[in-house]
Amino acid sequence: MAEKKFAILLNADKTSVGPAANGLEYALDLDDAGYTAEVYFDGAATEWPAVLDRKPDNPVNKYFNEAVERGLIGGACGYCANAFGVYDDVDEAGVELLGGRENHGPDVGALVSEGYELITVG
Repeated sequence: MAEKKFAILLNADKTSVGPAANGLEYALDLDDAGYTAEVYFDGAATEWPAVLDRKPDNPVNKYFNEAVERGLIGGACGYCANAFGVYDDVDEAGVELLGGRENHGPDVGALVSEGYELITVG
C-alpha cells in the first residue's frame, strides 16, 4: 500500500484563530500517526506567518512553531501574499513563497499527482 500523504490548505484569515490552530494541529496529528503532512497558507491565511512572527503570544504559535520544527510547513501562496500585502513579511518569517508574486501556489494538481490528499481548512 502506498504511503498516505496530506496537504492541508489553510485559508483561515488572521482573525480565525480556531481554524488556523486546527489546520496546524491536523498536520501535527497526522505526522504523529506516521503520515506525511504539509501545511500551505493560501488566500487570507498568508497573513498568519507575519502575525505569528510579530505576536509570539498568539495561541496559534504553539502549533505553528511545532509544525516549523517538524518541517511540516510546505509554503505560502506568493500571489495571495502579494495581494494581501504581506509578501515580504512571509519571506522574512521564513516561509517559502510558492508561485512568486505573479502565479498562484501551491500547485494542487501537482500535489495530487504526487499522491497527496487535499484538506481545506478555512
